[in-house]
Amino acid sequence: MEELVREISKETLDSIEKSGKLPFPLYYKEVFNKISFDKKIIDNLNPKLLCLKPSFDERFLIEVEDSIHTVSNTTKDIKNNSKEIIEEIEDIDSDEVKTIVLNFTIDLMSKINKMEEKIQSLEAELDRAYKELLIDPLTKAYNRKALEKDLLEILKYGKDKDLDLVVAMIDLDDFKIINDKYGHIVGDFVLIKICEIIKSLIRKTDKLYRYGGDEFVIVFNRSNIFNAKKSIERIIEKISKTKLKYKDNLIEISISAGLTSHKKGDTLESIIKRADEALYKVKNSTKNGYNII
Repeated sequence: MEELVREISKETLDSIEKSGKLPFPLYYKEVFNKISFDKKIIDNLNPKLLCLKPSFDERFLIEVEDSIHTVSNTTKDIKNNSKEIIEEIEDIDSDEVKTIVLNFTIDLMSKINKMEEKIQSLEAELDRAYKELLIDPLTKAYNRKALEKDLLEILKYGKDKDLDLVVAMIDLDDFKIINDKYGHIVGDFVLIKICEIIKSLIRKTDKLYRYGGDEFVIVFNRSNIFNAKKSIERIIEKISKTKLKYKDNLIEISISAGLTSHKKGDTLESIIKRADEALYKVKNSTKNGYNII
């Protein structure tokens, strides 16, 4: 982008200077330099923008997002500056200078429009990359990174008060036995099926995350323990009645869950720890149920 504007600016300045119509070249040189040689713009133009890949980590994606935002704002600034140039040259007596500057503006606007199309394409690609980073590829639930990101965002409002927030930690009962008996392909299918059931029984405002292995977390935002408990009861009942067929075998599955409500001053670690402690008590007793702390 910087090279594009630099090249067009130089060509235009050369043309104006050849016309010998001073002092206009000095005026336009100042304007063009302001547009095309702004150090902040140059520093933020990243050639890697044009080769976005989903494998880049989130930190790089944030940097790319900032660069796209900068380039987008720059194109707007250039358009606005160009409009100002057109307005101001109306007072110039030289038709030759007017023609040169107008041609410059038309040429630049054409290339800027193409750049904006690239920016839109990059933004769409960036969105896809973010989704791949924040969504578990197997179950299509959100992943642990997304859980930490979302909970930290919510918890910053609960430093001085209790929030309407419930966290449920979920674990599949005897999942290792299923994996050992039927293999990991079947185990993966069980995880996918579990997530489908859970998603169908929670609100759109609630989110399901794969915490790791066969552990999942549900964040019931803007909810109380009573409503969250009802949702968990429906989920446990539905899953316990679900039988998956593999060859001549019917696989029975069940889950255990630990629930906890937000308490004033909770951190990410403290609220997850309580939910995990609640889950641990169920896993070491009846299973196929839930506990609340």
